[in-house]
Amino acid sequence: MTNSFKILFMVEVLHDFYKDGKCSDFRFIPNKETEQLLRDCKALYKTLGNKLVVLIKTDENGKAFITPKSTDRFVFYMELMQPLFMTVSGLELAALSARRFYFTNIHQNKVTVAVNNDVLYLTEKISGYDGGTTYHPGDVADESNVIYECIKDSTGHIPPNPGFWISRGKNQYAAASDLLQFVPQQKSFTVSPASASVNISVFGLNTVNNNFEVLLKQQTLNYEAAVSEVVVDFSSLPEAKYKLLINGKEMFVYVSNAAVYQNMFGVIDLYNHLPDGNDFAFTDVNGKLKDQVVAGKNAWLNYSVRFANRVAYWKYLVPNKGVQAIDSSPHYAFSANANPADTFTSQQPIPLSEQPYEFKLTLFESVSSEPPLAPNPDVHASGMLTKNGTDYYCNIYLNY
Repeated sequence: MTNSFKILFMVEVLHDFYKDGKCSDFRFIPNKETEQLLRDCKALYKTLGNKLVVLIKTDENGKAFITPKSTDRFVFYMELMQPLFMTVSGLELAALSARRFYFTNIHQNKVTVAVNNDVLYLTEKISGYDGGTTYHPGDVADESNVIYECIKDSTGHIPPNPGFWISRGKNQYAAASDLLQFVPQQKSFTVSPASASVNISVFGLNTVNNNFEVLLKQQTLNYEAAVSEVVVDFSSLPEAKYKLLINGKEMFVYVSNAAVYQNMFGVIDLYNHLPDGNDFAFTDVNGKLKDQVVAGKNAWLNYSVRFANRVAYWKYLVPNKGVQAIDSSPHYAFSANANPADTFTSQQPIPLSEQPYEFKLTLFESVSSEPPLAPNPDVHASGMLTKNGTDYYCNIYLNY
């Protein structure tokens, strides 16, 4: 019998800010249960740049030597190693103060971005545009299978209206819908309105339909007087995502002491109950690993998580007032505050990128035969990024 290791699954983290699109800002850490599962299944994991790779011992038929049970889950924490990520990513920083990202294969968010190029996202599918919803900068919506990001408060302005939206293409992104409240095993929750009788129900995942409807815990707490908060004890339950009802009010939480107390950025939660052959399952219709040669090329199960780059108004500060104009590109233009001006501000937000833009400066006094280029924002500079209301601004100094 010949044994070897094959890829059980791979998770790649992508980011539009980086030139190559690869985001290597995270370290992947298995939780305790997954550490044991890896040992039991003769599997191992590696972090390779922007990828989490899990390999498992297989037999000569391409099947796992020790098959994970359908009830098994592979759970990895995402530890943020590069603080710059928070500056260049299109995230609402306030939202992350109370919630963290939750990525899972039960979303089954498959997108065809090109012919023979399907992407399996671990993020929740971005909702379609709703004309009755008020969108704010940073919100995203799907319109005709294209993802648009709101750049100005909008109600009824259908994408791709350029005054209110920018196109993000067909890619699915980590968004507000992927954020969960991470809680320890004992957590205080608000009771609203205050009540002397508090009904608590906790529901787990039904693996038949992937809905959170399996009742795992139920209790009623009675007090002498109305209370405005109550402590919920999850200690009898394993680390996982749950639906919580407190006097009928619904919320979703992810219970994990380790993720909370170690301040993890997010969790990758991969379930093994999906049927063989499902795009997001670990095995094909024959129960073999998907690490195979297909049409002469190596293929394997590859999940993706993609982050959008931050969009912000670019504000060039010109204290010497030596710039006459900043030539617009086909997509962006700049407005001066006076003539001569000491500031030039983009007329719409511009995505931050490692790839430099080529905005040409027209100077009152030329310094060369070719007009100099305006620099990109220095994302490492302190105070470069500021916020005014819902809009972000990049401050860039020019010595002309």
